Amino acid sequence: MTIYISTSDKYVFLLKPFAYLFNKFWSKDQKVVILGYTKPDFKLPKNFEFVSMGISRNDPKEWSTDLRKYFESINDEWFIYGTEDMFLVYPVNFKSLDKLKKYMKSGTGRISITNDACRKKCSTLEDNVIELSQTADYRISCIYSIWNREYMLKYLLPERTPWEFEIQGSIETRNDGYKILGLNSDFPIHLSLAIRRGNFSELDFRFDNEYHRSLDKETMNEMLDKEII
Repeated sequence: MTIYISTSDKYVFLLKPFAYLFNKFWSKDQKVVILGYTKPDFKLPKNFEFVSMGISRNDPKEWSTDLRKYFESINDEWFIYGTEDMFLVYPVNFKSLDKLKKYMKSGTGRISITNDACRKKCSTLEDNVIELSQTADYRISCIYSIWNREYMLKYLLPERTPWEFEIQGSIETRNDGYKILGLNSDFPIHLSLAIRRGNFSELDFRFDNEYHRSLDKETMNEMLDKEII
C-alpha cells in the first residue's frame, strides 16, 4: 500500500528529517509519494518519489483542490495519507498495522493508525478495535490514516484548507453510515507534530498526545551529526 505525504513550498524543508525518521522507524523499502509543488533542493531517499502538483498559489485553499485532482487520477482503492510535519518518533508496530488492514472493506471510510481516534467519542468493537461515533468530532482528520479513496474524495472538496477539511468535513460526515476505526492501544505509529503554532525555529519531537515522551537522544544526535536538523 502506497503512503502519500503532502507538503507545500513553505514546509518542504521538513522532508529531510521526515524522510530520515521514516526510513529509520518504518522501512527503506516502503514506497512513499510526496505530493508538493517545488521539488526540494536536497536528495530524497530511493523509496521516496516527489510529484509536483504544479505551481503553488501560496494559498492554503489550494491544498484540497490540488490533492483532489491527484487522488482522482490514481487507481488505489486504499492508501495511507499524512503530512510532512508528522515525524515518526518510534518504531512502527507492524502487527497492529496488519490487524487494521483487515478492516479495509466496504462501509469503512478511514482507519486511524495513531493514538488520535480513541480520544474521541467511540465504542469498542473487538480485539482492541474502536469505532468513532457517527457524531464524533474529527471523523475527518489529516493525522496518519488508512483511507478509502472514494470516501476521502467525498469530503475533499475544492478550495478547502486542511483545517476546513477536518472541521467542516467532520460535520458533513455525521450520520453518513461509514465506519471510522482505530485502536484503543498498541498503535501502529507514534508521531510528533514538528511545527507547533507556526514556530519554525524549533522543531517539536515530543510524542503527540504523550508529551512526557520524546524522540530518543541517540536518534536526535544522529540527525545533528548528519546535519539533518
